[in-house]
Amino acid sequence: MSVGVQTSGRLDWHRVWFAIGVLLMAWILWQALRPDPAVALAFPYGDKLLHAITFTCLMGWWGNVYRTHRGRLVAAACCLAYGIAIEVAQGFDPPRDADPLDVLADAAGIALALIFLRTPLARVLVGIETLLRRRSSDPG
Repeated sequence: MSVGVQTSGRLDWHRVWFAIGVLLMAWILWQALRPDPAVALAFPYGDKLLHAITFTCLMGWWGNVYRTHRGRLVAAACCLAYGIAIEVAQGFDPPRDADPLDVLADAAGIALALIFLRTPLARVLVGIETLLRRRSSDPG
């Protein structure tokens, strides 16, 4: 029996993937507003690299959840707005501080994710749903 792979439209488990994305954003916010973040890269500009990696992953997640061109552009804008909001919040939360270069690193991560979303990485959640669908329909 052949199981078709969904190539566009809404994922079957959209609500689950959305909820996981919201939890991911909550964890990022918690890390960003902690006085002493548990995750740090101890070399020059390591924090900028961490911002870029974080937002590459965040946009990659939302780019898998929202798979249309328009959906991904909206997700990219929302991720950037989220990064800006975090920096504004850090400006009011000593000993943290707002850094415009962090927003630039966030934007670089978002742009990198948009490039990755032109590869098979854009189908990670589709692949998971397909695999689970196959397993559930397997009689053995």
